[in-house]
Amino acid sequence: MTDDDSDQKKDRRRGPSTYTLSFSGIIAVAGLLASGVATYNDVQNDIASLKRGELYQERTNERLSEELKSARGEQRETMREFNEKLDRIIDQWAHGRKR
Repeated sequence: MTDDDSDQKKDRRRGPSTYTLSFSGIIAVAGLLASGVATYNDVQNDIASLKRGELYQERTNERLSEELKSARGEQRETMREFNEKLDRIIDQWAHGRKR
């Protein structure tokens, strides 16, 4: 062997081994995979929260619609009774003035 051959062998042995590179690659891929799974879970949880909020809002709107219908019915009844009483007062007042 010459000095040139021994220098070339030394140059080849420098740097990380392929084992080290592949192990680092596996760890990097596992980290990316774990990050992706965590992100996917967060997105799924956000979607589920939005759906629950939407369902709650729909139920609240339905309940309020029913309450509004009920209040409007009560208001109509009250106004009808008020108008009847007002009509009676006007009739009594008109008959009282004629006498």
